[in-house]
Amino acid sequence: MDDDRLHKLINKLIVATDPVEVVSLYSEWAERYESDLDDFGYVAPQLASEALIPLLHDTNALIYDAGCGTGIVGKLLGEQGYHNIVGADFSDEMRKHAEQIDAYTRLEYADYSKAVDIKDATYDAIISVGVYTARFEGTFIREMLRILKPGCPFLFSCRPHYYEGDVEPQLAQLRHDGKIASIEIEDKPYMLKQQANAYYITLHKPQAKL
Repeated sequence: MDDDRLHKLINKLIVATDPVEVVSLYSEWAERYESDLDDFGYVAPQLASEALIPLLHDTNALIYDAGCGTGIVGKLLGEQGYHNIVGADFSDEMRKHAEQIDAYTRLEYADYSKAVDIKDATYDAIISVGVYTARFEGTFIREMLRILKPGCPFLFSCRPHYYEGDVEPQLAQLRHDGKIASIEIEDKPYMLKQQANAYYITLHKPQAKL
C-alpha cells in the first residue's frame, strides 16, 4: 500500500464538494478500496454493524445501507443473518463491486446532497458508514429520517470535523422539531493506523402517533 497516495486520496474526498470530482475519485479507488482500508485499519464498518445488531432482533428487517460502497457493511450484516438489505451508492464502480458479494436484495444509485426517490417510512433501519460529508448538510439526515419507519434506528458515522458546526446543530434542531426521539453518540476508533476516531451516532425516530 502507498500510504502517501491513500492519504492524498482520502484528504481529497474529505474536502470535495463537486459531485463530478467525488464520482471520479471513487471510480479511481474502487478496485483497491477494501484492501487499502484494511491496511489502514478501517474498523468503522465492523463497529457500526456491531452497534446496529442489538437494535434489530428480526433478521427479516428491511435495512438501508446508505453509501454502501463495495458492500463491506452488507457483508458483515449478512454474516449475522440479515438478508433483506438494500444498498445505495453514488459510484457505479463501487456498486459493481458490491454486486459481487451477494449481500443485497438490490443496489441503487443515490446522491445524498438532494432528496432521494424513496417513499416515507420505508425502512426498518438505516446504516451509513464513512459516508457523511459537507455536501450533505441539511439534506442527508432529514432524508434518512423521512424514509425511516417510526420508532426505528438510524446509525451513521461522522468524522469530528463534520460533527462540530454541522451535524451537531442539525441534530439539536431535529430534536427540537420532534423529528428525533433519542440520540446516542459514541466516540470510537475509525481508522487505527491513522489513530483517527469518529462519532457513531444512533438516532431513533419517534413512534407514530395514535
